[in-house]
Amino acid sequence: MRARNSRWLGFLIAGAVSAYGTSCFLFPTTMKYQAVLVPQVAEQQDMEATADEGRYVLDEQDGSVVFELSGLRLRVRPMTDDELNERFAEESNRGKYSVNPYTYGNWVDPRLGYTPNRFTVFDVTVNNRTFPKVKLSPLHATLQTDRGELLHAYGITSSSPYGNFENYYRSRRGQSGNEFYRFELRMGMVRSHNYEEDQPIFKGENYKGLIVFDPVHPETKTVTLSFEDFALRFGSYGQPVESRDLRFEFDHQVTQEIIEGQVATTAVEERLLVAEKGPSQVLGNLPGDRTRNPSAIQAVVRQRLGAINRCFVEQFDEGSANEGEVVAGFTVEVGGAVSAASITRSTVGSADVGQCIQSEILSWGFRPIDVTALRRDEPTAEGAAAGAAQRAPTARPVPVTVTYPFEFKVGE
Repeated sequence: MRARNSRWLGFLIAGAVSAYGTSCFLFPTTMKYQAVLVPQVAEQQDMEATADEGRYVLDEQDGSVVFELSGLRLRVRPMTDDELNERFAEESNRGKYSVNPYTYGNWVDPRLGYTPNRFTVFDVTVNNRTFPKVKLSPLHATLQTDRGELLHAYGITSSSPYGNFENYYRSRRGQSGNEFYRFELRMGMVRSHNYEEDQPIFKGENYKGLIVFDPVHPETKTVTLSFEDFALRFGSYGQPVESRDLRFEFDHQVTQEIIEGQVATTAVEERLLVAEKGPSQVLGNLPGDRTRNPSAIQAVVRQRLGAINRCFVEQFDEGSANEGEVVAGFTVEVGGAVSAASITRSTVGSADVGQCIQSEILSWGFRPIDVTALRRDEPTAEGAAAGAAQRAPTARPVPVTVTYPFEFKVGE
């Protein structure tokens, strides 16, 4: 009898050990995973480089590298996931259903116990004070690693020659209405924040945007960001006659920190009740102005649908609002600020919803009007302008008025 009990005790101990091991496997210790790119700039380069050659300078305040050439500045700043989550805070706090297009938000992979990198992201700014026109092509950017990998920058649409956000998120999209909603939210942010293709920067202007690659392997030690054919001068027919290939060196450093007392979890999806199909009317936008066309306005609004949604949910949960539509009208100034907003129609049965939406819209900000797209090139002979195109304004931009309907209904 004693031997039989001992045998059962052994089975119980083995089962407990097995269960403990299985639980450790299924619920790994939660960790803080952080990948950082640290710029490497030769110390003697600042002193030895000439004005004609250009030089690379490290900005220690924000960790960016700046290429300087005769009044032209190209600033490259590697972005961490924490910085991207802070920039898109509202889109990064829904766990598995976060819609930040550049990270996984605050979701933790239960198999790994940490949040992996979705992409490798650089914030790129071009400030042109002296050249008649320059142009950087984001699709000519590459990322070379010490492991022999060559990564090409992501484009926005499926027509891009390499990877692109449209195909990336379409392949991961489910069939529910909420999945399509999240896809549109992500693409709207990408269109607003990525460095656009074929974007000229004229004298006295600056332009910035994000350039994105696949994630770098954790064991990578060094990476080189390259910009091929950065066009500095153009001939009479708009073709580049002088360009540079630029290289930015970085060390890749990975840290992992155990978060005590936590296991990997996923958040529960919030209800998504608001739907929109873009502005029903846009008045005052000029031909060629990509910052004020309906698609650009819709991209900005889609980033802020979470706040619009909360305006309705609070009243709906209290029983003071019902499903319906709210139509808002607002004015966007040339510099991007919203100067006026009003509710022109509402069928949700609550004035508080409209007041909340109106207040939210007044806090929005759009990109300044793209005056470069409203000008025309006038070829000139070689001479003082070195064959560069002179530009003259074709129209004076004015504030744009927008009519935008929001439909509220209980989600899936």
